[in-house]
Amino acid sequence: MQTNDPLHGVKLAQILTDLQTIYSWKEMGDKLGIKCFLNNPTQKSCLKFLRQTPWARSRVEIMYLKTFCSKHPETTKLIRSILATQDKNPQSPAPKTEKKPSVIKSNDGFQWAKINNK
Repeated sequence: MQTNDPLHGVKLAQILTDLQTIYSWKEMGDKLGIKCFLNNPTQKSCLKFLRQTPWARSRVEIMYLKTFCSKHPETTKLIRSILATQDKNPQSPAPKTEKKPSVIKSNDGFQWAKINNK
């Protein structure tokens, strides 16, 4: 069965290798806004980060598509679907909740308030 997906069969390691032939780690970090490309990057560390971070992986995939597959007829549709998936699953930080102080009781009835910092 033939697929029209230009990323079909292309592994993330191959995507990074191909992008490195054109861009340096610093250029990719600056263009994509991903710090793992700026702080002592290695292929292994960047792959680990990209596999764990969907928003960063989608940016790298889009950069690959725009760089190497711009003439493929399905590229625009694929980029839109990646962006649509990213919009459905926003990676916003969890809301911060205030920590309630726990109470330490002594034998004489006096109570000390203690804030739990983890």
